[in-house]
Amino acid sequence: MNNKGFTLIEMVVVLAVVAILAAILTPTIAKNINDAKIARATNEAQVIASAVGSFYKDTGRWPTSNGTTLTDTLHLLYGPGNTPTIQGAGVANEQFWLNTGGWGTALVDTFANHLIQNTPGTSGTPGGTVTYPAVAGTEIRWRGPYITEVKPDPWGNIYSCNIWYTFNTTTNFVGVWSAGPDRISNTSAIQPSATYTVGGDDIVFRLQ
Repeated sequence: MNNKGFTLIEMVVVLAVVAILAAILTPTIAKNINDAKIARATNEAQVIASAVGSFYKDTGRWPTSNGTTLTDTLHLLYGPGNTPTIQGAGVANEQFWLNTGGWGTALVDTFANHLIQNTPGTSGTPGGTVTYPAVAGTEIRWRGPYITEVKPDPWGNIYSCNIWYTFNTTTNFVGVWSAGPDRISNTSAIQPSATYTVGGDDIVFRLQ
């Protein structure tokens, strides 16, 4: 019976080969994982934008009720997750809308309150005193849910939509976006225009 085991040199060679293969494959694996996250974020932004579009088709208006009036008052819709770092000229207004002070208590709401259930509110609190018309048999009415759920983006941050510009003008940029892999929102929410530049590595799907 041959009970001979591996020699120390053989073990060192095997470990060296494994280490070399790991060094070669790790960047490729990491890139594939990051590419998959970007693809997921792109798809989810499109799905949210499509839900907003379906809402408009059914109700004849954009989801901008603040829960107390059907006049267009909301400035930003957002999903669950962390608020990304805001950076760049003209971008700070998104942070302002998401803050608890100032406009943040009255002019922001969640996607869920408008797209999943008919409970427009402010600061994410459902159950406003005014809801979108939802009478069965009428041509223009809320027919949701338009989306089953809105999750954080693949990096744990919110998806957001500068919904105010959907009625403020027909030329300004309106989009659903993620801050992207660097978790920094560089796309302007305060000075959008017909010609715009997506900042940094933000992932944006344009509504108009």
